[in-house]
Amino acid sequence: MSTGKLVVQTRAARGAMPVAGALVTIFCPDTAGNLQPCVTTRTNTSGSTEPIELDAPSLVGVDPDSAPPFAAYRVDVDHPDYRPVTVTDVAVFSDILTTMPVTMVPPRSLQELNERIIIRSPETGPSGSGSES
Repeated sequence: MSTGKLVVQTRAARGAMPVAGALVTIFCPDTAGNLQPCVTTRTNTSGSTEPIELDAPSLVGVDPDSAPPFAAYRVDVDHPDYRPVTVTDVAVFSDILTTMPVTMVPPRSLQELNERIIIRSPETGPSGSGSES
């Protein structure tokens, strides 16, 4: 097993404003395949995490007909001033830095403050942008 790196970038106001202090939780699969929190960090004043090193399968000698050559993670982003966001199936490749932008949305009501935005990332490359569903 090799490693790749993930940077989470949080922005608000149509990307114009970084969201500092957002809590980022990465969920990793355990031996049974269940997701468990494995990394917790916060975004800095520029709205980004430091690069987070995560396990990823080696790309050396990969058979294209076998399992995908990346590891998939779930990322939760929480901040008290914005709706919580979950991004599933974030692809991390061996020896590649993946940057994942997350748009933070202010709630329109107290009820929305507790409603998590779920984004299923169909990406299989290092952009990890996905689409809201």
